[in-house]
Amino acid sequence: MSRDDSFAKRGCAIRCGEVLANVPLCREHYRLTLGVAGFPIPRAGQFVHLAPERRPSQSRVPCGPAAGVEGGGGPMLRRAFSVAGYRATTTQPEVEVIYRVVGVGTKWMRSLRAGDRVSVLGPQGNHFPIEKKAASTWLVAGGVGLPPMLYLAESLRKAGKRVTAFCGAQTADLLALTIDERVAPSDAAEQATLCAKEFAACDANAVISTDDGTLGFSGHVGDAMTAYYNAHPVSCDDVVVYTCGPERMMAFVAGFCDAQSIRCYVCMERAMACGTGMCQSCVVPLRDRNDPEGWGYQLCCIDGPVFPATDVLWTHPH
Repeated sequence: MSRDDSFAKRGCAIRCGEVLANVPLCREHYRLTLGVAGFPIPRAGQFVHLAPERRPSQSRVPCGPAAGVEGGGGPMLRRAFSVAGYRATTTQPEVEVIYRVVGVGTKWMRSLRAGDRVSVLGPQGNHFPIEKKAASTWLVAGGVGLPPMLYLAESLRKAGKRVTAFCGAQTADLLALTIDERVAPSDAAEQATLCAKEFAACDANAVISTDDGTLGFSGHVGDAMTAYYNAHPVSCDDVVVYTCGPERMMAFVAGFCDAQSIRCYVCMERAMACGTGMCQSCVVPLRDRNDPEGWGYQLCCIDGPVFPATDVLWTHPH
């Protein structure tokens, strides 16, 4: 059985995507828009696994998982990116991802131009649950944890939820959002505004924070969320928190929510060689009442990437 056939047997669809746009958002972040024929409607929290299109010398199959990097002279493992947006157009579905240029794979992505083709595996993974009872939702995003929050905001708006977004970055020119010049972010975390156009399009107010104080609240996004909560206390039954970003940030948010008995869901990130559960490499330590030691591993790619925050062991037991 070929590797492509093995993927298909597991229900994983590999499609060819055409680059429609690849635009810079800030100093290191880009938004890549792909037209992918037959791509199903993804759920918020799911991801796609991207790689270069195979060259004809590598295989008769135009797209596949063992793609080579143009100009790189060798194979490249797929890269996982959360779905940041989806549009069902009259021609073909459009899928958006937001990425930060940090290594070989993302440097290849930055080189993509309109008309280039990309191998797309997905949508993969589980998704954020939208609970019926809670009217309010808080989205806490740090750095590259922003993309799934953007798509989640759309889903929450359609579900009739009130959305407040807390978005943190190291500095202003690393914030992958479009700030409305007419509505400046408040430097007081207690005040959420329609300052971020992407969230404002979903009727969502936002609190912006930067570690160096160059935009919005000066400090950690977790501190901004805490200050907002202290100024606007809410019943634990009336709010759900969703978070994605650096693991230390998510651990802080998870701990805060646990102390307040607020339901919280985290979108984890792991390096994924296959994205389908075959390689068993993207493990996350979770509490497990059925295990003698009280914990066990699950795979970020197929069991996640979304988990209840109270299940995650932020300090590894070993």
